[in-house]
Amino acid sequence: MTKAVILAGGYGTRLRPLTFTTPKAMIPLVNKPVIGYIVDYLVSYGLKDIVITMHYLREKMINHFTKRKDLEVSFPEEPTPLGTAGSVKNAGITDTMLIIQGDNITDMDLRKVLEFHEEHGRLVTIALLPVSNPSLYGVAEIAANGMIMNFKEKPSPNECFSNLANTGLYIIEPEAMDYVPEGTAFDFSKDLFPILVAKNEVYGCVVEGFWRDIGSRDGYMEASRWILENKGYECADTAVIENSEIHGNVAIGEHAVVKQSVIRGPAVIGNHAEVINSEMHDSVIFPRAVLDEVTLNNCMIGEDSIIKEAEISDSILGASSEIKACVCREGDKKF
Repeated sequence: MTKAVILAGGYGTRLRPLTFTTPKAMIPLVNKPVIGYIVDYLVSYGLKDIVITMHYLREKMINHFTKRKDLEVSFPEEPTPLGTAGSVKNAGITDTMLIIQGDNITDMDLRKVLEFHEEHGRLVTIALLPVSNPSLYGVAEIAANGMIMNFKEKPSPNECFSNLANTGLYIIEPEAMDYVPEGTAFDFSKDLFPILVAKNEVYGCVVEGFWRDIGSRDGYMEASRWILENKGYECADTAVIENSEIHGNVAIGEHAVVKQSVIRGPAVIGNHAEVINSEMHDSVIFPRAVLDEVTLNNCMIGEDSIIKEAEISDSILGASSEIKACVCREGDKKF
């Protein structure tokens, strides 16, 4: 039996101020929490016994999953942050584990990774994906049989010995956790994998497909665009659209209102949000946000925000922000 473990313990610092009030894995992504996509992905492979490890704002996650009666979900108590491997050790899992990051959106073939793990019979399999800039990730060099010969977490560009990136998706046997100390912050990539690579216990399975970390604005927006491309235009039956132009891949949520506005995809309008006399492109507004005479480009606007008479580009606004008569065009502002 394989148990799925979602590592959702990050603080989401690169998405602040959105993550001051909402755990990163609960942020809306095309009008659905990020964790919802991850869980649906696991369920599509028959994995319904799920452990979610987290410390920060965990009550919001627990409350969310009280609505899911089709899953067996547990949330191990973690009094202090224990790192990725430490949190799994703390969970006391005795089955084969599929580990996935709580901020990753992917369609890679999970069955291929599971079958490869069974074939080599060692303690760890890492799903590896060829990337153009491997210095942003953990990098692995593999032998012809898939055994990882060299592994380094986020090397400098001149230290990259491979273009195979660690996707953060692992299959791990419970015996591997014997190398993780009790009650201590311990990381898979930085601490555990170097130990097990030296013992020839780590293999890499090269995969294909879409894979993005939504933990930064760029990654979040790329994941949004990918989902929108697959969905196309989508508008809830309860939404109200009047005298507006809507172009391209746009998702409009339940009870949203769009009047006298121009929406150019990719774009997402959250549930109960309002867009009046405004233009928005390549942007996402979260539930209950209000735009009134606003031009928005490449932005993320937090829930319950009110923006009037403003031009905003390349910015992240936190929940319940209020802005009026503002022009912001100078790169990656956060409010």
